[in-house]
Amino acid sequence: MTSRRRNGQPASCEPCRKDKVRCDHRHPFCGRCQQRNIMSRCFYHPAPLTQKAESLASRSRIQRNGRATKEVTQKKTQRPSSPVPSSVEITVRSPGADQSFPSGYFGPTSWVAAFDKSPESTSLPSNDTPRLQVEEPTLSSSHLPSFWLPEVTKLLTYLKDYSTIEQLVRDYYALSQASVLPGPIILSSTATMRGLIEEGETPQTLHRKTTQVLENTARKFHIPLDTKGKDFHHLFTGGRLRLEIIATIYAIAAQASFFGFAHDRFFQGFIGSSCAARVKFARKMLAASDIAVQVCRVLSPVNELMAWMLYENWQLCCMVLGESSSATWRRSGELSSCICELGIHRESHVSEDMPFFLREMRRRIFVGFYQLDKNIATFLGRPPHISWRYSDTKPPLDISDNAIISEGAELEQALGELDSDGWNIHRVFQFTSWYRVRYMISRFREEILELSLQPLNSELAEKLKDILLRCTQAWNSIPSHLRYSSTHWDDNLPIGIRIMLVLAYLAYLYNIFIVQRLLMQQDRSAETDLLDVSSKLLSAVLLLGKQQEPMIDLQRDFITTIVLFGFSGASILIKALQTEVRTGRRIPYTGSRAELIRNLSIFISHIELLTRPTTLNVNHAFFEQAGKMFTNILDEVLEARLPVSGAMAGPSEIDLEVGTSAQSDWNSSWAAEGMEFLDTLDLGVMFDQWGFLSY
Repeated sequence: MTSRRRNGQPASCEPCRKDKVRCDHRHPFCGRCQQRNIMSRCFYHPAPLTQKAESLASRSRIQRNGRATKEVTQKKTQRPSSPVPSSVEITVRSPGADQSFPSGYFGPTSWVAAFDKSPESTSLPSNDTPRLQVEEPTLSSSHLPSFWLPEVTKLLTYLKDYSTIEQLVRDYYALSQASVLPGPIILSSTATMRGLIEEGETPQTLHRKTTQVLENTARKFHIPLDTKGKDFHHLFTGGRLRLEIIATIYAIAAQASFFGFAHDRFFQGFIGSSCAARVKFARKMLAASDIAVQVCRVLSPVNELMAWMLYENWQLCCMVLGESSSATWRRSGELSSCICELGIHRESHVSEDMPFFLREMRRRIFVGFYQLDKNIATFLGRPPHISWRYSDTKPPLDISDNAIISEGAELEQALGELDSDGWNIHRVFQFTSWYRVRYMISRFREEILELSLQPLNSELAEKLKDILLRCTQAWNSIPSHLRYSSTHWDDNLPIGIRIMLVLAYLAYLYNIFIVQRLLMQQDRSAETDLLDVSSKLLSAVLLLGKQQEPMIDLQRDFITTIVLFGFSGASILIKALQTEVRTGRRIPYTGSRAELIRNLSIFISHIELLTRPTTLNVNHAFFEQAGKMFTNILDEVLEARLPVSGAMAGPSEIDLEVGTSAQSDWNSSWAAEGMEFLDTLDLGVMFDQWGFLSY
């Protein structure tokens, strides 16, 4: 190495002149720069890691400051193209907390538990379990990438359609029987947004309001222990308005639009206009909700409102994109992560001081996600995100929304109307009633899913029969008015209640159907029970198709029910009839053959009506193919001259000599007419909507 010299005289090297620092003329240079005679621009260190950290940091700071000064000078000479700044720094005041521990729920096996006296780390100062904060606030800053600011501003401008959003939300809670979040809280929150964004807003006022919302969202969301349910919305509305609640309301309004609410807001005077307008509105709300989710990932620590937002966003995504879409599946994972991080799945760790209304809302979120998670896992053939083996959260109490946010004597009266199992002793239909029913059904569904992945043998068959027995006993234990019965069907019930009764019954029957189909693989005698439950599934689906309500669009609900339940039962039945015709052996069906054929004919007519392409029915090609297949097989059955009595013979009358080949005949006749189309059908691919009002 050689020290720099110019004509024998010391000369400042170019890096030092550029950084405006004094040059000691002892900088080494490399051989290549010496050959090219550019030593003054070369700086070479033979061992760069031996440099002192202080000198490197100093040089780096000087270089950055020089560049920053140059950029500021250039910007001063340019006219700004937009009133929105190119960078966003959100300065907030957040309660001080001990940052030595991470936040969130940690179980007894976690490393954090070693520092806590309790079995589960719930007393950590930084845990997100709601507690009263008494520390003095300290100033901190959060940074949001600048490209999100115009996106959030655009999100807020959708509140210009406030009247439509408010009407949709109100109609949803007036008619829905499956809303997760309590109506009084959501309706009060919606009311506070009236007039927030108006026509003629200037860019300056929009920027100011956007910044305020972002600052509120960046604040850590704390719920004081003395918070009352009726006042809960004040923590995140008005001057404390947060993105989480805006996105939640957007998602609820979009879901309501799918079910035909606020008809006058979307009707444009010609056929099909309302449907197209609703789909466009829902997609706009989904995009806005997605923006809020992504911004909250950057700004806001996980909190109760984020769980609300993720749940409703996921529900809307199921409707718009379909349950089988990759985007929906990823949202399921994010929601389950949020639930576990908040500890919503572990009720036993929650402090007894948690407000009653908050505990009940956590139960609703957990149960709502749990049951839908099991349904999607069933039809997609994937593992569920939440398992009952790692959860102890109880179903919500069978009380009204108003009772949840009440206190004192009113709350005591509501609790006094419950039995020892948490059911209301009066004949009432409440939102929480259906959550309790479907949570019970989903617990058994998860057990069935676990066993369905194992090789079937006699031991496994006994376990399946045990599940079947316990599931039936649990179904019979729920209040009678919540169980569908053809002998006690009341057409005067509100449409929401009628639909929920049928859907709850279908979910229960589907548990029985899966078990019987599994048992059929090992025990031929299970065919009788399989045909019986398949017939009940088909009848219940057709009953749902009879329900009519001018104010509600049931097409999406009925399409979903046909795909999820109708094809399961109808394919088994029509397969059995075809086998009967071709083999000459009577199927072990105990019901009326004539009624069975009538129901299949009606089912086929429904399928044929769904072959027309519409914005709500993207699966018209599937229905067209399935309709032709079912029609051809039913024609073959009706044209056959096999003498069959009205009530079919039992298994004892089956020809035992051909019993060993019955299963092969069944399978061969199934494949002969292209029925493998249903055998290999991934019903999850057909998901583009779910049951009525998020069931």
